[in-house]
Amino acid sequence: MLPTVQESCLSGPSEPRADAAPPEATETLYRALLRAALDPTVAIDATGTVVTASESVRRVFGWSPDQLVGRDVSVLMPEPHRSEHGGYLERYLRTGQTTILGRTREFEVRHKDGHTLPCELSVARADTPGGAGPLFIGTFRDVSERKRSERAREESERRFRAIFEQSFQYIGLLDPRGVLLEANQAALDGAGVSREEVIGRPFWETRWWTVSEESRTRLKEGIREAAAGRFVRFETEHRGPGDKILAMDFSLKPVCNAEGEVVLLIPEGRDISELKRAQRAETAMLRALATIGESAAMLAHEIKNPITAVNLALKAVAHQLGEDQQAVLEDLAGRMRRLERIMRRTLTFTRPIELKPEAVEIGALLRQVAEQLHAEAARRGAQIECEPGEGVLEVSGDLQLLDEVLTNVVQNALEALGAGGRVRLWAKADDDAVRIVVEDGGPGISAELMGKLFTPFATSKSGGTGLGLAFCKKVAEAHGGTIEAGASPLGGARFTLRLPSIQRGSPHARD
Repeated sequence: MLPTVQESCLSGPSEPRADAAPPEATETLYRALLRAALDPTVAIDATGTVVTASESVRRVFGWSPDQLVGRDVSVLMPEPHRSEHGGYLERYLRTGQTTILGRTREFEVRHKDGHTLPCELSVARADTPGGAGPLFIGTFRDVSERKRSERAREESERRFRAIFEQSFQYIGLLDPRGVLLEANQAALDGAGVSREEVIGRPFWETRWWTVSEESRTRLKEGIREAAAGRFVRFETEHRGPGDKILAMDFSLKPVCNAEGEVVLLIPEGRDISELKRAQRAETAMLRALATIGESAAMLAHEIKNPITAVNLALKAVAHQLGEDQQAVLEDLAGRMRRLERIMRRTLTFTRPIELKPEAVEIGALLRQVAEQLHAEAARRGAQIECEPGEGVLEVSGDLQLLDEVLTNVVQNALEALGAGGRVRLWAKADDDAVRIVVEDGGPGISAELMGKLFTPFATSKSGGTGLGLAFCKKVAEAHGGTIEAGASPLGGARFTLRLPSIQRGSPHARD
């Protein structure tokens, strides 16, 4: 029979109280307590033999209490404790030294099926009356779920840290009042500060925001808005290492709990200094180009009229000269005509393109271009093959400008062919666009010229202006399309004009 509660608290035997419960009632009480215990409880004697166990050992360890009673408690222990437990007991009984009595420690416990589970173990000594030897009462608490939760939390923390610290953007955490709770290394390095210098301070008092009072005021307003649940984004300036000033794309994102309350703010900054410098450079370049374009247009207009007059004068005096002099004048007149063409093309190229959009049926446009250049192709002994494509392919565009683009490209192909050869003109639907392709069997485009083909005044033709393909690109982009050059299966060059097709329901769509 187990000792009573009063007896177990004494170091030696005592006389029973007159009003003490009979032994049978005490035994019943102890067994009721053991059955009701949620955490497994095991009592062993001085030899390590289990003398009793709670019913909960069945649920947690897989053993029934009856299976454990009479066994050595080491059956619940994995190695090396299993082999050494007898030595632990012997040493304690001999020296009185212990590392486990009266405290809670964590151990691995062996389940009946062989697997182990982590438990918190508390051991207390109970001395029995009559000198029968002490009992050791061990209470186990299964902490498997807690361990799993801890590992999940640690893994979540590790992943958060990996993302948080490895991001090249500036990222931090604020409480809803604007106090900085955390900042990643990129943000710290970006300002040249340590974590200790900024954590726990109001965000607007940190080095990032010392550029101007205006930036601090805007930040405070943004924190108030974000704390109210709104996403905030604006451009500002931060102070970087030394005296460097950085242009930043800055945002504040609120984080809410399950009840919808804002509990955190995530500040994020992206350094856009290089982008801003590039934008300023591009703006300056565009202004310069616009000035050049205006000057070129003015110059072309001023030169065009005198050139026309000189041409007329040359024609007027040509019949009065001898044959040799006429040849010289004819050469001069040809040069003047070429200069006039350059001036006319320059004027056209520098003017802004004003589209007059309408529904353009691509098949009809290709046939029209092929027919217009049929005589020239025949004169060169070349052939134009026209394949308008299946179905009705339509784009919304300026018919006159698109005709000019295709005529220019086909004409270039005919000139590249020399005597004989083929030019193939075809179209095909391409997702939400229409592809118009002109390819020839000529010599192709040199690698040197390919990279600057659509650049103004770049040409391989002795009489070319170098503005034709640049104009074609300008027209294509004005239509929201592209034009590209490459190699043709016919052996020569291929030009691909890609234009957005008319979407069903658009103003220019036909029934």
